[in-house]
Amino acid sequence: MHLKTFLTFVGLLSPALAQRIVPGAYIAEIKGTNTNGFLSKARTNGVKIRHRMTLNQETSIFNGVSFDLEDDTPENRAKINSWGEVVELSPVRLYDAAAPVAKQVTRDVAKLISKRAGGPLDNYPPHVQGGVDRLHAEGLSGKGIKIAVIDTGIDYTHPSLGGKFGPGNKVAFGTDLVGDRYNGNNTPVPDDDPIDCAGHGTHVAGIIAAVDKDFIGVAPEVILGAYKVFGCPSVSVGNDVLISAFLQAQADGADLITASIGGPSGWTEDPWAKVVTRIVNAGTPCSIAAGNEGAEGLFYASGAADAIGAIGVGSVNNLNSPVVLTAAKFSSGDIKDKEFGYTPGTGSFGTKSYELYVPVVDGQITDACAGLPADVGDLKDKMVVILRGTCTFEAKASAAAAKGALNVMLVNNVPGAVDVTVTAPGVSVGMVTPETGAEWLKIVVEKGTISASFNEEAAGIITAVPNPLSGGTMSVFSSWGPTNEMYQRPHISAPGGNILSTYPLIFGGYAVLSGTSMATPYVAGVIGLYLQKAKAEGRKVTPAELRVGLTTTGRPLVFNDGAKNSTFLAPVAQQGGGIVDAYKFLHSKTSVDTELLEFNDTQHFRESMSFKITNNGDKQATYKLTEIPGATAYTTKEGSTLAQAFPPTMLESYADVKISPNVLNIKPGQSKRVVVRLTRPAGLDAARIPVYGGWIEISSNGVDRLRIPYMGVATAMKKATVTNFEEGYPVLRNFKSETAPANSTVSRPILEWALALGSAVVRIDVVSVSNKEANDVPVFTDNTIGSLPGFPNYWNPRTPLGPDDINRVTFTGRIVKKEGDPSIRVPAGTYKLVYRALKMTGRKNTGRDYERWESPNFIWA
Repeated sequence: MHLKTFLTFVGLLSPALAQRIVPGAYIAEIKGTNTNGFLSKARTNGVKIRHRMTLNQETSIFNGVSFDLEDDTPENRAKINSWGEVVELSPVRLYDAAAPVAKQVTRDVAKLISKRAGGPLDNYPPHVQGGVDRLHAEGLSGKGIKIAVIDTGIDYTHPSLGGKFGPGNKVAFGTDLVGDRYNGNNTPVPDDDPIDCAGHGTHVAGIIAAVDKDFIGVAPEVILGAYKVFGCPSVSVGNDVLISAFLQAQADGADLITASIGGPSGWTEDPWAKVVTRIVNAGTPCSIAAGNEGAEGLFYASGAADAIGAIGVGSVNNLNSPVVLTAAKFSSGDIKDKEFGYTPGTGSFGTKSYELYVPVVDGQITDACAGLPADVGDLKDKMVVILRGTCTFEAKASAAAAKGALNVMLVNNVPGAVDVTVTAPGVSVGMVTPETGAEWLKIVVEKGTISASFNEEAAGIITAVPNPLSGGTMSVFSSWGPTNEMYQRPHISAPGGNILSTYPLIFGGYAVLSGTSMATPYVAGVIGLYLQKAKAEGRKVTPAELRVGLTTTGRPLVFNDGAKNSTFLAPVAQQGGGIVDAYKFLHSKTSVDTELLEFNDTQHFRESMSFKITNNGDKQATYKLTEIPGATAYTTKEGSTLAQAFPPTMLESYADVKISPNVLNIKPGQSKRVVVRLTRPAGLDAARIPVYGGWIEISSNGVDRLRIPYMGVATAMKKATVTNFEEGYPVLRNFKSETAPANSTVSRPILEWALALGSAVVRIDVVSVSNKEANDVPVFTDNTIGSLPGFPNYWNPRTPLGPDDINRVTFTGRIVKKEGDPSIRVPAGTYKLVYRALKMTGRKNTGRDYERWESPNFIWA
């Protein structure tokens, strides 16, 4: 049966939503006891909890348990927090995985897959882009290296992924940690079978290790582990599941753990990020997707790519865009049943033939934005051909429907074809490539007529469309750094835009997807090749060696706004070290001891930083050091405290960099230190939070070349506004979402706020206006009666730019006297709420480091 095809270009990780928590679900890190001991103590103390997951997996990295608190009250949380064995109690946070929407390819067209590259297998653009083709030519395949894939599972029945699961197979180890019905909120029900029922994990696995006569992964002979952490369909996953999966993968002896999962964060303190750091420190490298929220602009790093020690991976567009079309045929005069391809959209053309109506205006197929020609007759039984552009798809479909047409074929005005969705009643729509449209136009101009026949059971056609607009540049969806703590992310980037790979057989076998989800397994495969080479040489490799080596052998790319290239290099905050160069990564005879030079902001500015160069070759080498500038990018809009959506304002304003010494002679096996002194770019608007950067290039005898990215922020972040006051937040509303008038009786006061930048601490305190003597809890300059339960709230990411993305909390008449205390009810009276958000780089216990706002007085009856 032919399967309907779909396409996506962005968004295979989490959508741009603020972090969410599972109500009543918590992670407790514990010491001196085990899960059974913790659960037993809860029962003894009258605290009703339901066990979710045991989080240790026979490892010393993390000992903990996640659970649902049946009576989720401040009293019960305070009781648990008071137990000496509890190191930290944290909410279970959700990370989202948007259901992959893709061009799906049936197995019967696998023989056509070589066309995706526009040539032989060895010329596959992503492999050429990243230097993998040269390593394959040397015989490297990743053989013997174990890579754990944390994702939606893997369809190991796929012939290109081995066909079976278990020892001795390509997918040899792993487990299902959650069960098919898991959605992030309910309790996981594990089983032993990590079969993929969503698609994402199989696509990721194929990028790493698929083997097909026409399609090969980056490291085709690695051993894969499948750790399924999403249900069917993939919705969300709690960080307790992610912690469990990472711990299990490490305990199972994975040489590398890779995860194409994430969500807005920018803080290293999330429990998942902490566990990733501990696993890395214990010797297991972790590669994690940098995120697909590029539209949100700067300072929007993703968890747990922001974990200290993890390798954060950004996305580069494929040089060619594989296009998967559904086959159809057209005839005209001497042309009989000539095959063409189209992308089905809304509705279906069925198994049927149509006469094509191709309206031509001024020598071109019309775009129908002004309607179809007035003299056209009834088009009920015809298929109308309309050029894409100028107005919406909906307008075009409506123009055809106005003339009775129920079938519309659009002609793309850029290379390839995309899916089209319309809501015009009863109208079916598809799209053909510009080449097909040009052929039809020529026939019609020459007074020919055209008929087209369609078959619901038709196979697919795979072709490769050159991508001259953005091929080989950073994907616009790739998330930007730095983190809220001013660590640079991503470290390195790799092909991730429009990537063909395996997909579950039930969905067609192959798919074209885009995302940092696709770039991350590419880097994982490159690491697999590196580890194979090191193993053959008898060398033990540390995670730091991999992270530094990948970052410093990358190639910086010019900036592209999605439509055109610039004359300057993309900021380090977008691309890190640039696109991965796998060949140099494996063959460089030079190494350095740091992957990044982070100069911080103006208040914490490091005037000089140093690094060490080591000559790993067998001959003395002369090194010349120069600086390569990258563009400076503004974080906020002009005259605004709010972040600027992609593309940010770019400036060719560069730092003044002094390198000493800038020429060195280093003998084999020896090292020398270099000092970099930096003066920030001049003439910048500090209020817009400029982020500058570039690369220190280290060239050896014209052969070896490394580049260390450097990055800094040309403002004092503590002075930057973190609260979105600009759009009227915070605001106190009633239950009807109306702004609450001052001194009015409000039955359910709701406080709404939004963050212009991430804030490590948001607190909301309650002040009694009618009984000032009750304000016995001092909070900096305020005397309060206490805080809203659940506050302070820690490690808050920036609120997304969408108008509907805000934070809300309802005052229920209960407060806590101090953090972790049981809640108590307040008497009737007049109150106000005091909101505070800690500024970036501010100190938690210093009141002047917070932004403060107080609500109007309201009456609580």
